[in-house]
Amino acid sequence: MLRRNGTRDIDVAVLGGGPAGTATALTLSRKGYSVVVAEPSDYRKARIGEMLPPAARPLLVSLGVWDRFLAENHSPSFAIRSAWGQPLLYHNDFIFNPHGSGWHVDRSRLDAMLARAAEDAGACVCRGARLISFEENGKNWRLEIASNDSCMFRTKLAVDATGRRAWLAHRQGAKRINHDHLVGVVTSLSPGPHYRDPGRYTLLESVEDGWWYSAFLHSDVVTAYMTDGNLYARGSRVGANYWRRKLQNTTHTSRRVSRLVLVSGPVIVAANSSQLDRFAGDNWLAVGDAAMAFDPLSGQGIFKALDSGVKAADAIDAYFSGRKSSFEGYAGAVKKGFEKYLAIRRIYYRREMRWPESPFWQRRHSPTHKDLRDRQQNGVYMGDAKAAPNLA
Repeated sequence: MLRRNGTRDIDVAVLGGGPAGTATALTLSRKGYSVVVAEPSDYRKARIGEMLPPAARPLLVSLGVWDRFLAENHSPSFAIRSAWGQPLLYHNDFIFNPHGSGWHVDRSRLDAMLARAAEDAGACVCRGARLISFEENGKNWRLEIASNDSCMFRTKLAVDATGRRAWLAHRQGAKRINHDHLVGVVTSLSPGPHYRDPGRYTLLESVEDGWWYSAFLHSDVVTAYMTDGNLYARGSRVGANYWRRKLQNTTHTSRRVSRLVLVSGPVIVAANSSQLDRFAGDNWLAVGDAAMAFDPLSGQGIFKALDSGVKAADAIDAYFSGRKSSFEGYAGAVKKGFEKYLAIRRIYYRREMRWPESPFWQRRHSPTHKDLRDRQQNGVYMGDAKAAPNLA
């Protein structure tokens, strides 16, 4: 429980307790800094599962949470099977990966575990937190958080880990640059008593107006139909069964889920590639999806969030050590990383050339998408969409 008496001086306030925010807090706390994390949830509500690649293992080890992660018993992913650029499936097995398998992650349990680890390192994690006030006071921030009790903090630096909302960054005048308007139409399906598990693998299948993802997450199968928001909105006007008709147009995905029962969804989530036009200021910086959000095809969502948190903590440590240019270095690295991601993203989408007349694929084969960026300088394309899962 937080203290009610007076204003508490801390080194860093982190707004948002997802993987990026807790990785920042955990790393800073181990370096000896005082940190408070304001997380609006209590980590109990179900969150859409995501993929964590094998390469995440060294990062989890360096954060000191590898044993905790294993204890959560997340579903393993042994391979990716893709029908991309051709109708037949081809396999990418993790058996030869030096880091072992990947995982289909239960986000609620992962996020709660990271929050506990940050607390054990010394951070104060405020669950169910409401931000009553947040304002600059000279070169510092003054914030009031309601979580059980109402508490005041004065901090030198603030970290925006609020996801695609980028709440703090937008208040500081930063704008969101959207590079497409991809959404995911997500469902959860449950197998019957006689269903035979076909294997713990991720399935990707491209179609004329997008692509499909499916994977086992514990006892259910999560599917996502990835398309552009305006394309789905236009098609869904013809009837409530639009999602089912799109599923029937698939080959491998429909075969995988043909005997499953829909238990939740469809839910539309934002999944577009986007970035801030600036990632840091004199006394704040953005991490994770607040700074830049990847297409789920990259498979880097959680990994990128954790890595971003560690790098942000290192930049903050350097700042407190007297290197005032460390935020500029952090922002430059984020920008360079996003440019590299866009180049790789173009390569992968250009591997699918079977539908040259499709608006979805035409947009992704375009060299720059400059027309979209010019039109969409502010806000997420689907303003009411939820934060996107990392799907591939």
